[in-house]
Amino acid sequence: MPIRQANWGDLRPAAEVAAAAFVEDSLFGELMHPHRHEHSADFARFWEQEFRVKWLQPKYTFLVAVEDGGKVAGLAIWERERNLAHRLASWYNEIEKWMWPNYAADPSKVNVLIESKPFTDHHWSGSREQTWYLDLLAVHPASQGKMFGRELVQWGMDEAKRESVCASVIAAKGKDRFYGRFGFVEVGRANVGPLAGIEGGAIMFNDVKA
Repeated sequence: MPIRQANWGDLRPAAEVAAAAFVEDSLFGELMHPHRHEHSADFARFWEQEFRVKWLQPKYTFLVAVEDGGKVAGLAIWERERNLAHRLASWYNEIEKWMWPNYAADPSKVNVLIESKPFTDHHWSGSREQTWYLDLLAVHPASQGKMFGRELVQWGMDEAKRESVCASVIAAKGKDRFYGRFGFVEVGRANVGPLAGIEGGAIMFNDVKA
């Protein structure tokens, strides 16, 4: 299936894919956006804002899977730390958030992912500090079963092997077996601290570096 790097024009359709894929997700849906059904446009805008920031940062590789007609059907964001800034998109997003508040979100949970990092960061240390990390994987429900997800994951696995580093991911609910097919094994949990009780959250690594 066609996999390519995303361009700026892909961000809105990719956001709509993510909104559809995560609408019932325990973390992004139920916890962070309890009002997503009443404010679906705000839920999609949340993803678009996230994607703008990451698309402009060299440490992220933003991939999209497209149907034969060119429609975005899936996406993956792979992270490889590069330590460069993303001020332009952040500034634009702050203005947009002021003009169009996210009524789908629970304001008290806006920073829950940042607050959870101290509970899990130790897993990415030592021999696992250098990694290709799958920050996000989403396939539109209407495009499931077409191997888009497999190809989006395989891209990062190939890069990790080429660089002789490990690959890592935090699996959503029910996705452990899927990632296991790529050699990922669970080493810990992300549903601790502020994320205690969230479904899913297996921290998984593939340590095969060659």
